[in-house]
Amino acid sequence: MFDTFRSRAAAALAVGALLGATQPAHAQTWRTVTSARQRGAEKALAVHVQYGAGHLTVSPASAGLLYRFEMRYDEDKVRPLTEYSAASGTLRLGMEQRDREGIRGIKRESRAAVSLSPEVPTALRLEFGAGDADLDLGGLSLSDVDISTGASETRISFGAPNRIAARRVKMAAGAASLNVSGLGNTGAPRFEFEGGMGHTTLDFGGRWTHSASATVEMGVGSVTLRLPRALGVRVTKDSFLSSFDGAGMVKRGDAWYSRNWATAPYKLTVDIDAALGSIDVVWID
Repeated sequence: MFDTFRSRAAAALAVGALLGATQPAHAQTWRTVTSARQRGAEKALAVHVQYGAGHLTVSPASAGLLYRFEMRYDEDKVRPLTEYSAASGTLRLGMEQRDREGIRGIKRESRAAVSLSPEVPTALRLEFGAGDADLDLGGLSLSDVDISTGASETRISFGAPNRIAARRVKMAAGAASLNVSGLGNTGAPRFEFEGGMGHTTLDFGGRWTHSASATVEMGVGSVTLRLPRALGVRVTKDSFLSSFDGAGMVKRGDAWYSRNWATAPYKLTVDIDAALGSIDVVWID
C-alpha cells in the first residue's frame, strides 16, 4: 500500500511542480472544438477520457446523442483527442500533448465538457491530471467506473440512480481533494478507493437495493465517511498513527458496528488501510 501511495504522491507533486514552473512567454493560440455523434444501434460503450489539466465537466447527454465533446485549448501545446470505433464500441476523448513539455504551462482557461448518453450501458474510465473537475454521473447507465485524479479538486456526484447496476466503482486520488456523493445510487456491490495526500469525502447516500463492500486505502490525508442511518455498517481499520472517530458505532473485537447491524436489510462493510491522518464517520438521513 505504501509503495503505491509514494508513487502516486510523487506523481501528483511532479504534476504540481510542472504547472507551477515559470515558462517563457509565448503567444497563445486558443481554439474551441466541438464533436458529437447521434446514438445508433450501440448495445454498449467503453469510454476513456484523458484530460491533463484545466477544468473538466462530465454530465448526461441530451436525448438522441451518443456523446458530445467540447474543448477549449491552447493549440501550441495540446490538441483534442476524439476517437470513436463503432466496430469495437470504444470512445476516447481528451487532450494530447504536442511536444515534450506536456501539460506544463497549461492554464485554467483550458476546459473540456463531456456528455454521455444515459441510455447506452457504459464502462467509464477517466484520467484527470490537475485543475478542477465536476463530474455529474447520476442517471447514466454505468456498467463500470474507474476514475483517477492527480493534483486536483474533484467533485463527483451520483445524484440520481444509475439505470443499471454497476459492477464496480473504483477511484484513486493523488495530492487532491476528492468529494464523492450518492454512491448508493450506483448499484455497485464493490467500491475501491485509494488516496495519497489530501482530503476525501465518501458519501454513501442514495437508493440501496443490496449489500456491498468497500476498501479504502489512504496515505497522508483524511477521509470522511458519510453513511445512511438505515444502512448496516461494519468498519475494520488497519492503520499507522491514524485517528478514528466512529461516532454512533460499537466496537466488537477488531471491528466497529452500527447499532442496527443485525437488523438492517442492506449492509456495507468497509475495510480501511490508512497511514497518517484521520478517519471520521458522519451519519446522514
